[in-house]
Amino acid sequence: MGAALCLLVLIIFLLAKAHQGSFASIFATSSFKESPQAALTQLTTHIVLFKFKDGVASADLKDITLQMLSLQKSCIHPTTGAPYITSITGGKNNSPENLQEGLSHAFILQFSSNEDRDYYANQDPVHDAFKKAAGPSIEKAVVVDFQNGVFMHKDIGI
Repeated sequence: MGAALCLLVLIIFLLAKAHQGSFASIFATSSFKESPQAALTQLTTHIVLFKFKDGVASADLKDITLQMLSLQKSCIHPTTGAPYITSITGGKNNSPENLQEGLSHAFILQFSSNEDRDYYANQDPVHDAFKKAAGPSIEKAVVVDFQNGVFMHKDIGI
């Protein structure tokens, strides 16, 4: 279990570092202009790691990954009527460290707030349909979420 946790922390760090360059849209928002630190901290990062079942056809694997990436445009906010996932990126594991424990694909999603992430995780019908369609091919999913720049509970002051 310790190796899995170390792997997950490493993946989060590396993926977050690699993903930093795609935050350009944040800089154009009025909330960023008013308070840059607050705008960056408000972002919620949602990391999803998949281990696919043995025998999943490559065509099915490709279809699942394309469906996952398409959620950025197809998940619509119930109040605004607009897509609400700020960004999605992902790819197949290529780490030489051999610590992935069978997790082969990683996706990083960005949300403007915890509330948007909560809607996605718990209520979005498009996301629910994706989970039902992909579920039979997935042996294991690991999900980690964090609010950018927050490393301790806010009550502690860090």
